[in-house]
Amino acid sequence: MFKMTHPATVVPAVQFIVAIIGTLIGFLTSTLAVAYSILFGCFVAIIPQIIFSWWVFRVRGARNARTIAQNLFVGEGLKLSTTVALFALLWSFIGTLVGGAVIAGFAAAILVGQFSLSFILNGRTKL
Repeated sequence: MFKMTHPATVVPAVQFIVAIIGTLIGFLTSTLAVAYSILFGCFVAIIPQIIFSWWVFRVRGARNARTIAQNLFVGEGLKLSTTVALFALLWSFIGTLVGGAVIAGFAAAILVGQFSLSFILNGRTKL
């Protein structure tokens, strides 16, 4: 296993790997439209996760616990609003999307992001 230098890099890295694998599977089993719909759906999940991670983990350490907790709330708001904006832009400007594939890519990236938290916690299964 590889060691990440920052705790906020694990989730987006795993989500990006899922995006590539999902896009390849979509392309090999279906059409190009399905493949890029999956990719766009994954990116709608990945980009807000990167913004959230950057915002929350700008500061580190036990002395900054209060600041990190405050940043968590602001970061979650940024994540939700960015997700809504990206979905709106996606549906507005990309004409030939496969709706189910977009939602499947988004859901896959979100679920894998949540499950990758165990890697951040050094293999511990309880939060």
